[in-house]
Amino acid sequence: MCVLRDCKEQLLRGRGTYDPASGFSADYRRFYDLDLGQRFFEVDAGGERLAVQWFEPEGRVRGTAVVVHGYYDHVGLYGHPIRYLLSRGLAVLAYDHQGHGLSTGARVTVDSFDRYVDGLEAVLDAASAELPEPQHALAQSMGGAVLMEYLMRPGRKTFEDVALFAPLVRPKAWRLARLAYQAVRPFASRIARGAPQNTEDRDFVAFLKRDPLQTWVLPVQWVGALASWIRRFEAYPRDGRRVLVIQGGRDGTVDGPHNVGVLRRLFEVELLEVPEARHHLVNETGPVRERMWRFLDGHLAGGALAAGGTSPTDSPA
Repeated sequence: MCVLRDCKEQLLRGRGTYDPASGFSADYRRFYDLDLGQRFFEVDAGGERLAVQWFEPEGRVRGTAVVVHGYYDHVGLYGHPIRYLLSRGLAVLAYDHQGHGLSTGARVTVDSFDRYVDGLEAVLDAASAELPEPQHALAQSMGGAVLMEYLMRPGRKTFEDVALFAPLVRPKAWRLARLAYQAVRPFASRIARGAPQNTEDRDFVAFLKRDPLQTWVLPVQWVGALASWIRRFEAYPRDGRRVLVIQGGRDGTVDGPHNVGVLRRLFEVELLEVPEARHHLVNETGPVRERMWRFLDGHLAGGALAAGGTSPTDSPA
């Protein structure tokens, strides 16, 4: 049940029009219900321009959270976690990967996952002077792969806490997917992608179909880049840092049991399993999101953030 204002927002969200050619405009903020007083800037990474957004909370700033989105996603879809973090007094740095959202680059493909990691590094380097301590990092799906690979780089930035939502190591049915990749690669450069069913929030699934920043193909090149990264990542020695992992029990996108096992070998994992949740955890139903926020409250900075936080304005997605 929602109060009148929240119901009105739910009816209006995504009902307007937005032309991606207009970039970060009032129409963008209205369409994605992401008008939070943020600043927008661009960062160069390997010749591509990455679209970056900087959000500041009201009142005292208690640190920074870096948000790394998943495959096919962009910052416009991350209003729920951004509002949660702001409600806990954290400034938020979020950006679109190359080939995603408002960033430049071939759509949703790279020849190596290192391109994504280079992008994260470029954004952190560009913003480092403005990031209050302590610094945390949150990542969804492929964003988790990018963040974990970044952490393995020598001289990388360290974070007070790392939270991974349905992190990508291997996709679901990866062995079959690799066989399909080998069969398709000589004949096609991309495969059509259907509408995802990756959350129990039906409103979000419907909104994705209207999202002008979505890409409705799977480039074969990207699958090859993923395969190369998986081989490298699964061979890493133990790192030992603590990571928070949230995994849905009905995830049909990534191989949750396998991936959690890999992460437990590499890291000290604190796991929250949500049996009823699917893959796109940051846009799951309200009860699932509230359960995740409580988990993070009890772990981010040793639980200290919860004492200074209030219930987030969790507008509909």
